Amino acid sequence: METYALGDIHGAFRALEQVLERSPFRPGIDRLIHLGDVSDGWPDTAECVERLLSIPNSIWLQGNHDWWTAEWMANESPREEVNMLWYQQGGRATFESYERGPKEQIERHFRTFFGKQLTYFEDEVGNLYVHGGYDPDLPIAEQDPYSLIWDRTLWRNGMFAEDYHECFIGHTPTWPASAVPCQRANVWNLDQGAAYGGRLSLMNVRTKEFVQSDVVQTLYPGVKGR
Repeated sequence: METYALGDIHGAFRALEQVLERSPFRPGIDRLIHLGDVSDGWPDTAECVERLLSIPNSIWLQGNHDWWTAEWMANESPREEVNMLWYQQGGRATFESYERGPKEQIERHFRTFFGKQLTYFEDEVGNLYVHGGYDPDLPIAEQDPYSLIWDRTLWRNGMFAEDYHECFIGHTPTWPASAVPCQRANVWNLDQGAAYGGRLSLMNVRTKEFVQSDVVQTLYPGVKGR
């Protein structure tokens, strides 16, 4: 079994399909770890969730945009009552994605996907997977889950992920400075700006071989994204 880490999708179903087709990833054999932020930006969040649900042996981490989406789903608030910060930061596309689908899909995705997301995951070879980052000076189990999905200090300061072999994150786009996955200390960042003008990345954790989608903007002509 190989383990693959998948960067921030942000509703880009067409990009998700491309990386799955271009990668040697074997559904049902290999493990897929999504690093969070399936939601918000491009118009196909619901389709992305359905696709991830169809892949056996998957682990889904909670991103900050997923947290916002789950908050909305828990109440199914009408448009005029949604969190406007979320709505203006890509949530509108997620709201409209679910508005197009069957009503039951919101409750089902909340129960089977967003309600199952983890704030972090540690694998059997000593790697850590987390959406935003963490404080290397504290045991991760003692840290505020909100910080794990929002904090950017680990990446921005080039810190070493103490007590781990390697750490894999998303959340902080490397694009446009880097269009490909990049490393600082023992931390790998797989957010290559798929929400904006970049690409979606899927990496084999052991070999560091990766595939990418086309520039997501070209897959959704005429759509703004985030």
